[in-house]
Amino acid sequence: MKLLIIKIMAVASLLLCQGCQTTSVSEKLQVRELTLPAVGVNQHHHLAHTSDDKLIVSWVETKGPKNTVRFAIYDNAAWSPTQTVISTDSKLAASPVVLGMSDSSLTAAWMQSVKNEKDPYAANIYLAHSKDGGQTWTAPLKPYGEQARIYDAQMSLTPLPDALLALVWTDSRHVNHDEDETSPNKTSRYQLMAAVLGKDRLVGKEITLDNDVCSCCSVNTDVANDELMTVYRDHLKGEVRDISAVRWNHDGVIHAAPVHDDHWVINGCPSNGPSVDLSDKQTVVAWFSAGDGKGTLRLGFASNSNAFKPPIVVDDHAIGFGKALLLDDGSAVVAWRSNAGSEEELLVARVTPGGEVTERTTVFRGSFARWPSNYLSLEKIGNEVYIAWTDPIKKTVRLVAVAL
Repeated sequence: MKLLIIKIMAVASLLLCQGCQTTSVSEKLQVRELTLPAVGVNQHHHLAHTSDDKLIVSWVETKGPKNTVRFAIYDNAAWSPTQTVISTDSKLAASPVVLGMSDSSLTAAWMQSVKNEKDPYAANIYLAHSKDGGQTWTAPLKPYGEQARIYDAQMSLTPLPDALLALVWTDSRHVNHDEDETSPNKTSRYQLMAAVLGKDRLVGKEITLDNDVCSCCSVNTDVANDELMTVYRDHLKGEVRDISAVRWNHDGVIHAAPVHDDHWVINGCPSNGPSVDLSDKQTVVAWFSAGDGKGTLRLGFASNSNAFKPPIVVDDHAIGFGKALLLDDGSAVVAWRSNAGSEEELLVARVTPGGEVTERTTVFRGSFARWPSNYLSLEKIGNEVYIAWTDPIKKTVRLVAVAL
């Protein structure tokens, strides 16, 4: 019976990888695909977890001009009834999220584009709250001050203890939108803003994390020991676009520093942001760089009181969009997109702080969606890691579970 199960798992992995080469079962992680309870054309995925560690999957279903934010909770191989957060004819920019709060409630956030001839990338972030598992939601509110000018590339939200919420966004309030786009003097400085929101979700103290960042690369935020860390692609003098990390709390910035000096010079935003995961003692950051002339997926470990160690090159043929999560043994699981000849592939592996890359497994080989649905989502529940991506051929969000 045991041999039969192993053979079945190997066949399932081969089918999911669409003909990719496989190594022995002992060298690969176990992967199974789940059927998402979505309808029709869907995209803009996000993974999170409830306060009692159940998987939350949110996505957007599109039909004509209508965009509908939906989510479902996965637990013990079963899906909850699908719930609707909001339905709108407006364009939804960064992926909507549904988060489990510490008091067992849910918070939803979405970014809705605004028609503005002077600023075609203008958007508003809206929040809503549910105390009944998503059956009903409070009226949407904008959780920031009137001076904010939300740039529609991305947002980052993190649940905090006592049902508080951290929000990070890219703000273009200092960009001169009245200047001609072709003007050599046009201001193009975008800053990274943050706030800790109370249970009422009203605007708190706005904090400037960085006053000049790479505008289209997504940012990522996590929390441990009452301290937040946000990682992002910085915009430095000479068009250097390396990854930086800033530690902060509701009072302001505590410490900011580069994760590593890749010295990637590029006159434009690569739309390829980093990820971060914190534990009580350790931090891991995954990011993409082409500073050495080729695409590399890198991983940086740090103890929470020290600087990052020299980066580990996980893949030197990478396309990027890496996500990493810390495991109980101090290693990390990382997922990313890589080159595979005329196709691309989604890979997952375990990486130790000492630089050993093990159990590297191809999850999927084929085509991936382009911006803004080109990223991956990663979440850990128990002894399984879940990975989501958008399949442009099937026009749907796909989800797999990886057994550790």
